[in-house]
Amino acid sequence: MKKIIIPIVALASVATGAWAQTDSLWNLDKCMEHAIHYNLDVKRQELMLESTDQDHLQSKLDLLPNLSGSLEHDLGAGRVLDRGTYQWENTNVSQGDLGLQSRLTLFAGLQQLNNMKMNKATYLMNKEELDAMEDNVILSVMTGYLDLLRNQELEDVAEKKVEVTRQQVERMERLVEVGNEPKGKLLEVNAQLSSEKLAFTRAKNAREIAKLNLMHIMNLGNQTHFEIEMPVLPDPSSVEIPELDSVFQYALVNLPQIKSAEYGIVSQERFLAIQQGRRSPTLYANGMLYSNYSTGLTNPLDPDPANPTMDYPLDQQVKDNQYKQVSVGIQIPFFNRWQTQTDINKAKLSLQNAEFLYNSAVLELQQSIQQYHTEALAAMDNYVSAKEAVANSDEAYRFADERFKVGTGTALELQQARNQLYESASEMITSKFVLIFYTNILDFYMGKDIVL
Repeated sequence: MKKIIIPIVALASVATGAWAQTDSLWNLDKCMEHAIHYNLDVKRQELMLESTDQDHLQSKLDLLPNLSGSLEHDLGAGRVLDRGTYQWENTNVSQGDLGLQSRLTLFAGLQQLNNMKMNKATYLMNKEELDAMEDNVILSVMTGYLDLLRNQELEDVAEKKVEVTRQQVERMERLVEVGNEPKGKLLEVNAQLSSEKLAFTRAKNAREIAKLNLMHIMNLGNQTHFEIEMPVLPDPSSVEIPELDSVFQYALVNLPQIKSAEYGIVSQERFLAIQQGRRSPTLYANGMLYSNYSTGLTNPLDPDPANPTMDYPLDQQVKDNQYKQVSVGIQIPFFNRWQTQTDINKAKLSLQNAEFLYNSAVLELQQSIQQYHTEALAAMDNYVSAKEAVANSDEAYRFADERFKVGTGTALELQQARNQLYESASEMITSKFVLIFYTNILDFYMGKDIVL
């Protein structure tokens, strides 16, 4: 164990210290930030959130009255209707009218209020969906990051294995040269070295693939140099696995995908209320301000209207001809071919579907947490067993190495002992990262930051 694992840890420590002097290293936080910022699904969800925010704002503004204006100007020749005198005349007339109109809905079965509440719930639902999407990106980055770390350590183990075997080849060459060992033993050790070089090449390629996968998760593009930091990981033996029920109860209240499903129910409840409100009469108020002008009008202050001598300016006409109106009306829906009832029935189905989505999200969460908790416990057991196997394999390897040195052991026995040691070390590394992975997920569901 000390011969194999300690040099690997030392190698990782030296590499980390050397890398820390450059700016090209990516730690986990930097990888997560980059992945979230450049994730296209996250960007699309951000646009969706902005759109629903505009819907919510508009539903508030819909409570206000509307206001519109109109302006019309006519030029007539021949027999035309003078809007000022309302008489048909054979003349040239320049005339027009202008006005302002406004309408305010006083009551419509609370449709506007429920629409505002529905849009608010939809906005909050999309906001939680955005948080859930970012959480998924974070977990994906963590998975890729840990997988790259695991493959890096496995590559280090394979490289150390090649180094030790190469030293044995050099020692065997010297023994064969002086005639203390037959050439057959040298051939056996050389064959083992070739096999271990192949294993090292495979481990190196696996690390490159893991690095590429992480770059793809991050949408890193065509960056030619990408290396991650090698953090000092905690001792897996000291890792605490949280209680299953505690994780589930916290996640049930705080996890964004659950909160999103809850807001989805609220949104559909308000939508149903909107459809039911369509049965109600609509009470509304109208207001209007109107005026007109015409070149054919005579100033009412003119002493001789038959032979007018006073000008009648258009702005004065607009003031004199003002008409104001305020009205209150009610619109009662009697029959629309059962369209309202059909929409109510469909809204009820949508509400039931939202409730099913919530129950499905809760069930999926419960099953996922149970799976992660079970995997974490199994990984802890595997790590403890693998650690013990490494210690025993290390002792067996030392014994086989001593026997080989004094000539009482064969190269095959030494090879088998060495293979068993490195297999145990690889299993311990894998168990360690599996344990770190699942405990980090459980901690993440408990609201804790992912820290390696």
